[in-house]
Amino acid sequence: MFQPGWKMTLFTFAFAPLLLWLGLWQLDREVEKSRLQQDYDMRAVAPALELDTIDWQREDLGFLKVSARGHFDTDTVYLLDNKIHEGSVGYELINPFVTEAGQTVLVNRGWIAQGASRSELPSIRYIEEAVEIQGSIYVPLDDVFLLNAVEETAVTRGPKVIQSIQIDSLSADLAKNLAPYTVRLLERSPGLEQANWQAVNMLPEKHRAYAVQWFAMLFALIAMFIYFGFKNPRLNRDREIE
Repeated sequence: MFQPGWKMTLFTFAFAPLLLWLGLWQLDREVEKSRLQQDYDMRAVAPALELDTIDWQREDLGFLKVSARGHFDTDTVYLLDNKIHEGSVGYELINPFVTEAGQTVLVNRGWIAQGASRSELPSIRYIEEAVEIQGSIYVPLDDVFLLNAVEETAVTRGPKVIQSIQIDSLSADLAKNLAPYTVRLLERSPGLEQANWQAVNMLPEKHRAYAVQWFAMLFALIAMFIYFGFKNPRLNRDREIE
């Protein structure tokens, strides 16, 4: 007779749906990351569009290649904290860029190493002259760009360390109406330091592996439920008494 007991039944019915949902969620993430990688590869070979002609309300802005002529704002730069490149700690250099049409966008100039200590900020290479840049629009996949307070480390010209990017707060800090997304510089673009980003932060195959793990745990849970249902210790004790 199949009698797993109420505790095992409650445990199984509580965790089985969760394990199933986690596995399916990871498969959805695999599909999403694969699509993002395909979009990135396709747009990497597409011609660049003029930044000043971009409709920022479009839903397909991710990885869109853009170009613009203008100048970097040398009065204010931001250092996005806690960025690792090849095992070294540093920052991503975020620099406002003003186009010839007067539009201001935050440009990610790439990774730079931190100073000799946390209290010593790195030296910034300022771009004084007018330049033409090429980059790709970065639209965060997850809600990672939450606004933290801007920690000012220089009163006038100099870097400001930030923990995350939120356009509204930085717009207020600059007293400018910023474009809603950042632009990551492409190779050989003026101002680029060290490009340390990739299209997706986790390969699709990783999500598939995690899905397999969740489904394996679900299978093990169901197997335990069936096993203990037929091997209920209380029933065995009753049989021994008889």
